[in-house]
Amino acid sequence: MRLLIYAALFCCAFTAHAARAQTIERVVRVAPPRAGASRYVYVPFGVPRGARRVAVSYSYEREGGANTIDIGVFDARSSGSDTDPRGFRGWSGGRRSEFFITRYEATPGYLPGPLPAGTWHVILGLYKVAPSGVDVKLRLDIETGGITAGRPAARGSEILLPRETGRHRRTAGPNLFWLAGDMHMHTVHSDGDWTVHELAKAAYYSYLDFIFVTDHNTSSHHADVDRVGGIPRELLVLRGEEITTYGGHTNAWGLPAGAWVDFRVRPGNSSRMSEVAARAHSLGALVSVNHPFAACGGCDWSYAGALNDFDAIEVWNGEWDLTDERALKLWDGLLQRGLRPTAVASSDSHRAQNPIGRPTTHAAASELSQVALLRGIRGGRVYLTRGADGPAFDFEAAAGEVGPRGLSGPRHTFGEELRLRSPGTLVFFIRALGAPPRSVISLVSGGRVVRTFKAQSQLTEVFEVECERDAYYRLEVRDPAGAMLAMTNPIYVKVGGRR
Repeated sequence: MRLLIYAALFCCAFTAHAARAQTIERVVRVAPPRAGASRYVYVPFGVPRGARRVAVSYSYEREGGANTIDIGVFDARSSGSDTDPRGFRGWSGGRRSEFFITRYEATPGYLPGPLPAGTWHVILGLYKVAPSGVDVKLRLDIETGGITAGRPAARGSEILLPRETGRHRRTAGPNLFWLAGDMHMHTVHSDGDWTVHELAKAAYYSYLDFIFVTDHNTSSHHADVDRVGGIPRELLVLRGEEITTYGGHTNAWGLPAGAWVDFRVRPGNSSRMSEVAARAHSLGALVSVNHPFAACGGCDWSYAGALNDFDAIEVWNGEWDLTDERALKLWDGLLQRGLRPTAVASSDSHRAQNPIGRPTTHAAASELSQVALLRGIRGGRVYLTRGADGPAFDFEAAAGEVGPRGLSGPRHTFGEELRLRSPGTLVFFIRALGAPPRSVISLVSGGRVVRTFKAQSQLTEVFEVECERDAYYRLEVRDPAGAMLAMTNPIYVKVGGRR
């Protein structure tokens, strides 16, 4: 990629209360990236000793949507390359035209802290560039001297009223109960309108038990997650990141405070995406493929070779549509290959018009904690509903027959593995509590529907299925028009031998 930096046009300095300000203006000519080339441009600028504020603004011709340039910044610890994660100080994508960083404060999406002297780099993300290229105008304002502003005052907390009493969690097995939550949402720290506290309040009054705040390509929201106030202990507000590349998006759930996962992966580079998954795992997080067929630029999943390294697939994003049908088919294809990623559902909420908890992920856990929640998700003890009050499931299978001979083993539920010594009969016990009367329940295995029946909440369906080889069995509940109302992860069956 060829760049023409027209050089600094001017610099000026003045004194006010012993403070000095330096302004640098640059124009960077950006050409469309070649196939397989980096999608990022690094623009160096110097930060002197004693800097107390760094501010950046930029502009470019949009050309009716033909150009979209994202922005972020790395400090003097970075060498300014795609493979160097050091010195990350923030990312705002295309949401903001300006940002600032000081020791104690920063624009949402950016990290406050010391401002080390040396060469910093503005990073420009080439989301879309017109064939003719585009000029990006940068203005850099660096203040030195003076008195550094003190820490901002502690934020007050809104006291929430108790939720309606009388609601209780359903048990999910011995010493387990169901937690309902939302895995994917955004705040003002990326391209959302929610604050973290507003999200937590909405989740609390929606009777959710947990939320993961997953802003794009930054960890700046972690501080707000950790200090969110006024939220009772009945709700877990947890840290995440949506690692947003130009070839697909992935969530990391359960990151340590301040931990950041680098997003600079070239579309189609599966080996690099596997490294991203490994980095998240090393931090104790789980990773998912997000909305792999969403109708937005750069959302289509281009890292097929990395799918083995992911813990989950977001098969349901927002209201059910054809992109979710495609994601469901992708996930089912992985199950047929013998992989066992957990299917999850998320609202991907950015603002109140896109309510959280629609759809909802329900995970079995031994307690209300991040460790127990992630254990349930990793183990596939998960079902999905259109809303927090959607159908609940009794879904079990056992080896044996219905009749005098009875069952030859214990019952297993979704996320668990049932073992048969040889091909034989499985008995299923299925009930969808709260399913609409006209909805249809389907048992799915091997990419096809094995059995269907009308939902009857007060009745348990009991039937036999012959199983000849390794298999999986999962449930779907759909309305008369075919839209998804609820679904489960599979019960896995292993026939003969050892895994």
